[in-house]
Amino acid sequence: MTVDAEKAAVKTYDYIIVGGGTAGCPLAATLSQNYSVLVLERGDSPYGNPDIEEAKLFGKPFSETNKYTSIAQGFVSEDGVQLLRARVLGGATAINAGFYSRASLEYIRNMRWDEKLVNQSYEWVEKQNAFKPNRLSHWSSTFQNALMEAKVLPYNGYTVDHVEGTKISASTFDNNGKRHTAADLLKSANPQNIVLLLNVTASRILFHSGSGKPKVYGVEFMSANNGMSYKASLNKLSGRNEVILSAGSLGSPQLLLLSGIGPSKHLKQFNIPVLLDLPLVGKGVQDNPGTIMSVESPIPLESSSIQVVAILNDSQVYIESASPVQQVPVNGTSGATRTQYTGRIFEKLAFPKSRGELRLQSRDPRDNPSVRYNYFSHPHDLPTCMQAVKVIAKLSETASVQNFTFKNMSSGAREFKFVGQAIPQSTSGDEVVAKFCHDALVTVWHFHGGCHIGSVINRRHKVKGVRGLRIVDGSTFEDCPGTNPQATTMMLGRYTGLKILEERSR
Repeated sequence: MTVDAEKAAVKTYDYIIVGGGTAGCPLAATLSQNYSVLVLERGDSPYGNPDIEEAKLFGKPFSETNKYTSIAQGFVSEDGVQLLRARVLGGATAINAGFYSRASLEYIRNMRWDEKLVNQSYEWVEKQNAFKPNRLSHWSSTFQNALMEAKVLPYNGYTVDHVEGTKISASTFDNNGKRHTAADLLKSANPQNIVLLLNVTASRILFHSGSGKPKVYGVEFMSANNGMSYKASLNKLSGRNEVILSAGSLGSPQLLLLSGIGPSKHLKQFNIPVLLDLPLVGKGVQDNPGTIMSVESPIPLESSSIQVVAILNDSQVYIESASPVQQVPVNGTSGATRTQYTGRIFEKLAFPKSRGELRLQSRDPRDNPSVRYNYFSHPHDLPTCMQAVKVIAKLSETASVQNFTFKNMSSGAREFKFVGQAIPQSTSGDEVVAKFCHDALVTVWHFHGGCHIGSVINRRHKVKGVRGLRIVDGSTFEDCPGTNPQATTMMLGRYTGLKILEERSR
């Protein structure tokens, strides 16, 4: 790892990977076995930072969301939803909730991936980064028992496979409470063939233009350390060397647009010379909407991330849980705080049909693009959310979850102390449940799309209409792969790297 942009820019490389995140790290590790690789990462190293590495501090990076320096870069979608994107080597795996679960076999087949190679690639990731929990937390155990009481079956025990019913899955937090990120996969890299350049932001892809398709020759980037711009170039000895974008569902389409690849009308609004009119760049982006029931616990709970999931309705809905512990102000006492133990049950729509659009806000590559997800705009999505809310309501009525109620001193009745939006007392009326879906809308930061296969890239992940440019990350996903996309995104980095090595061996 280095922050010396000038020194890194002097060399040439077989591959330049923009983004050392969930897909970029395993991709770089794989390609470095045979070729020289430069990784351009806009963030810093995750190592030695307890806010990242320690499970008990999960969520702490979310409290600092400076758009230019923080690990978790905050932004608000055009829908008004507060979102985050990672700025650190390892990407979202350095700040997420750690849940590790594979995509379904149906998803893999729909993507037309090689099933044997997919399995091998998952296993490669899992040997390093996936851990079976040695026990369930109190709240996770309560949630699992509630699912059994509510007959959310079958019970599948522990498995990393995507299966209907209730299951325990792996985590990227090990049983000593340490997080393992996609950056850990770089331990498999050939250290002689790889440079990880940190604290730099790619500003545009560089092309040779002339007769035929434009050909990539490098990347221009800005250093956060001195504010200067540099250029990294591909080795000219082979015409098969490439730039690969792994900057995520926000960064990859944004960089295409900044480089003059996208809808020509939009590019002209920012006086960006049009290299290639590719109308569907940034189109069709999605986020998985969800809702949450959060209740204060009358007893101390340990801080726990997701361990158990229920997969329902032909994989249309996922129900999960977590138990954050935080300090909150004491009412009426200035400066005083108390420890609040919270149990959460939340749902995520697996395959929303609502789609949105990503556009530039400025020509500054450090700025977030403008993105609108159009939650619940498709008539399919709201009824699915309503079904999920009714499942959460059913779980709240089980004996296991009712143990977390408080006694009302006036009426003597047992009731929840809701943290945030209260779940409807009755879910028999559709209007009330639909209103809850809108009012309690949350994101679990699984946004994807914007560089879809067939419209922006081909099946080999090559960008249409240019030479020497691929995209390998969540921006290429038509749907979110499973309960958490990190397993499949890391797998994709390894899988595509192996495919490229196979191509070049012919």
